[in-house]
Amino acid sequence: MSKTRKDRSDIQVGNLEKKHDLVPGTVRNPDQTDARSDKELGNLQREYGEEALKSTLDADNQSLPDEPTD
Repeated sequence: MSKTRKDRSDIQVGNLEKKHDLVPGTVRNPDQTDARSDKELGNLQREYGEEALKSTLDADNQSLPDEPTD
């Protein structure tokens, strides 16, 4: 097993979406507006807090098709 690395704080939102194969506009601000693609991840974390950004990314992961349940 290999460890997944944390994303660097100087990655831009657009590049983060490409890296993780997300649809453009997936990363959103806590007020549900689209985050600018040229904004850096570290700036979003400083403005809104890491927890707000984490919940945004987690909410997007929940919208992906789920595995079949028993």
